[in-house]
Amino acid sequence: MARGFIFLLFVLGILLGCQSDNTESSRGERTVKEPIRGGLKYYEGVGWRYLPWGVEANILTNNNTQLLEYTREAMKEKRFSEAMFAARYFIKRTPTADDVPEMRRVIAEVYEGRGFEEYAFKEYQKLLDAHPGYEKTDDVFARMHEIAKVYLNGKSYRWKLPWQETIYIPTGSSMGETAKLYTQIVTNAPYGAYAAQSQYGVGQAHERALDGFWGFLASEDEYYKATRAYQLLVDRYTYRSGDAPRADQEEIDEMVAQARFRSAELFEKQANEGIYDQSMAERSLSAYSDFADIYEKDKKRALKVSEAKSRMNAMYLERARGLRAIALFYEKNRQWVAAHTYYGQIEQVLLKIDIVNYPEHEEEVATIRKFATKRLDEDLFRLRLIDVLQQYPQAQEYEKSDKPYSAQRLYSKVSLNLDMLPMSMEKASVSEGLDLANLKQIKINVEGDLNRIQKLIDQREAEKRPKN
Repeated sequence: MARGFIFLLFVLGILLGCQSDNTESSRGERTVKEPIRGGLKYYEGVGWRYLPWGVEANILTNNNTQLLEYTREAMKEKRFSEAMFAARYFIKRTPTADDVPEMRRVIAEVYEGRGFEEYAFKEYQKLLDAHPGYEKTDDVFARMHEIAKVYLNGKSYRWKLPWQETIYIPTGSSMGETAKLYTQIVTNAPYGAYAAQSQYGVGQAHERALDGFWGFLASEDEYYKATRAYQLLVDRYTYRSGDAPRADQEEIDEMVAQARFRSAELFEKQANEGIYDQSMAERSLSAYSDFADIYEKDKKRALKVSEAKSRMNAMYLERARGLRAIALFYEKNRQWVAAHTYYGQIEQVLLKIDIVNYPEHEEEVATIRKFATKRLDEDLFRLRLIDVLQQYPQAQEYEKSDKPYSAQRLYSKVSLNLDMLPMSMEKASVSEGLDLANLKQIKINVEGDLNRIQKLIDQREAEKRPKN
């Protein structure tokens, strides 16, 4: 029913606008009364034409000079419907005229004036594609860059209903589409006046896309796209010795520096989201380190260099916390060798933290170091030996009960737990009051126990194999 009603309104509008103008002048020449209401009409010598409301019909017989003047006046007075119609009519009637680029620009500017910036961007692109030698190309690039910036700042895109120029449906902000706008500007002129700014805009758009739609629909792929965009900016626009400085070189240098820092921040964010990602943490640390090395002597970026170093400190400290947590997990599961390995890595990380220039981390560094050192030097050895004294009799019991696989598992744990220096075993056993002689004997015996159990298991497996 709704479709039928809309179709009825459409037909009615066409019928109301369809009329032939037969007014003649005193000289017998055909003229048109002004102003007209618009609509679809038939004009002798011209044919059927649809004119927007308010457009003067004699525009159809104007020469190019008159059309240009009419279009300029309409734009000046913000009569956008008339200006757009005149510009399109000019292009259709004389597509190779010298003033066609200006008429294409009028169409784009009308779209801008009506808030259809995306459509304006497309018209500007058509102008560049059709007229690569257009003398005001830089002005067009400037407008395209401003349009992309408007959408980057959150303007909602609009879907214009077909066959008309004013009614639209808002479709919301889209950072993916905005990134495409910036990418098109870079594609048009990779080393043009707005190329570096637009490449930075690509990265910004993908970053903002991480927020998704009210926090939903965010894609982790945007991390990759953003960092890739920033890296391309760094690779392409970094000033190198021997390069000819550009007019806006200082501004480009600033964007390159920001791109380096933003890449490091994005890697850091990825490392800390969800399950800690060691590879992303490494990439972030490397990026911060590169930034600090490159701009170490740059007084203008002293604060950013300090921030980069501070972030590196914080990341190393977070890694130390993570190693401690993993070691404690293995402790809880009585996997002492694995715990020992992770405690051993903590000191290597703590040595990378600069507590001289960043003393705010000093207290926590000292606490973690003290905890890890005590575990390595005392606690783990003691806990391992306690386990040995419990596990070895249990392994023997399994062997007597004809449970070779269970016995083998416990004998293996005993062997691992006794894998320590004699001095460490002696110190731990004395501090805990353990039977050192018994521990030494178990260490001698366990290798033979493992060999004996392995032979028994091999024999059992052989008996299970089918005989030929």
